Amino acid sequence: MKNFNILLLVVTSSLLAAEPSVYGAGNLDSTSPYGLTSSEKHILKNSNKVKDLAQGVGSVKIKLSQINENYEGLRSVTEAYGSKISKIDQKIRIIEENSAAKGESIASLQQELSDLKTYVNESRALQDANQEKIKLVLGELSSLIDSINSSYVSKDSFTQLEAKVAKLISAKKVSAISNKSSATLLKEGTAFFKKKSYAESKIRFEKLVKKNYKPARSNYYLGEIAYFQKSYKTAIQHYKKSISLYDKANYMPTLLYHTGISFSKLKKSSQATQFFDALKLGYPKSKEAKSLN
Repeated sequence: MKNFNILLLVVTSSLLAAEPSVYGAGNLDSTSPYGLTSSEKHILKNSNKVKDLAQGVGSVKIKLSQINENYEGLRSVTEAYGSKISKIDQKIRIIEENSAAKGESIASLQQELSDLKTYVNESRALQDANQEKIKLVLGELSSLIDSINSSYVSKDSFTQLEAKVAKLISAKKVSAISNKSSATLLKEGTAFFKKKSYAESKIRFEKLVKKNYKPARSNYYLGEIAYFQKSYKTAIQHYKKSISLYDKANYMPTLLYHTGISFSKLKKSSQATQFFDALKLGYPKSKEAKSLN
């Protein structure tokens, strides 16, 4: 209602001001109006109030605009701080959660460490007790050995005696086969070899070599016996002797293969390669050659 009255005054003033005086009297637009009637004076007064009010409103608008700008700036800053605070809160929660988890982990580790210390202490005590028992047993064993040495033969004497007995047994075995035929010795030697009775087999093939009966095959079996007993140098010697006597035997793939392996075991790779190459070239379809592929 107040705004409507102000607007009415402005409109009325504008209409009245449009009626100029003949001599300029009553000109409300003049910077120094004169000859005004009481109504014109009243209109002029109200017009001035309207101008002052309009200026005041403009000033208020400017201030409102400045306040609004300041508010927007503050709001932007506040939102930024709010975002930072939210991030800080989130970090605090993460730290608290991690701290709680770490606290549980630390507590668990401390418990495990405590259990481990207990186990170590128990193990140490048990070990100490076992050490005492071991010392006691070793003492008793030492006394027993001393008693045996004083009552019976010494270890060296026993070893010498054992060697003599083995030699006598071997001589007896050789004597026992001396009357057998070469064919029988070859058959028995092969049978003992298949049963891995290498000592018995060796006696027979050595006898066959001395009798020069099938020396290539006998040297091959002596090489095989040495090979399986891991006497690789002896095995190579017999293999070479065998191949020099007869190189067309059915056991040649095995002979070449085991000769190569024997050289490999002796760290002689070039010689080993020569025999492996000979195997692959001479007997490409053999299982020994295929095993090298």
